Amino acid sequence: MDIRTLELSDQDAFEQFQALLLAEKDMGNRFIQSKKVHDFPSFVKKSRQLEKVTDHPDLSAVTSYYGFINGEIAGKISCRWQLEKGDLSRVGGHIGYVTSPKFRRQGIMTSLLHFAFEQYQDKGIESVLITAHADNLPSRKTIEKVGGQLETIIRLEDDFPDPRMAGQELARYWVQL
Repeated sequence: MDIRTLELSDQDAFEQFQALLLAEKDMGNRFIQSKKVHDFPSFVKKSRQLEKVTDHPDLSAVTSYYGFINGEIAGKISCRWQLEKGDLSRVGGHIGYVTSPKFRRQGIMTSLLHFAFEQYQDKGIESVLITAHADNLPSRKTIEKVGGQLETIIRLEDDFPDPRMAGQELARYWVQL
């Protein structure tokens, strides 16, 4: 698997990946939080900018890496570098990820997580927080497989700012690198 950030030449692969995720979201998978990207070149440019600095005081710098297999995107992992920003230390954690429905149950996310851990170590970050919906058992098993230790399960407020997350229970895991 080739793991890297997006290039402009990845537009077709990205659009196929996005279409699979959005179709699954439309079928009711509430764990998929992807949004339609309409302007791929601008998306790539903005992604590059967000790797260094954000234009919002509550948002962390973030690098999104994509795992490619035979030219297709198998998964995406987003590494948020500043846990102290916004609500990341309670809700979002360091890492967000999604695996293409076409590539699930093949160890893709395990490989992407190990890759991400190396990136955190390179930045001197030795403990990584990963959260998952408490009822998302496949995600929780993946986190545990890579060494995640369950800290607690929290329930978000009913008036949580993101209505998709309001009232949800989140499992909070720490991985020591």
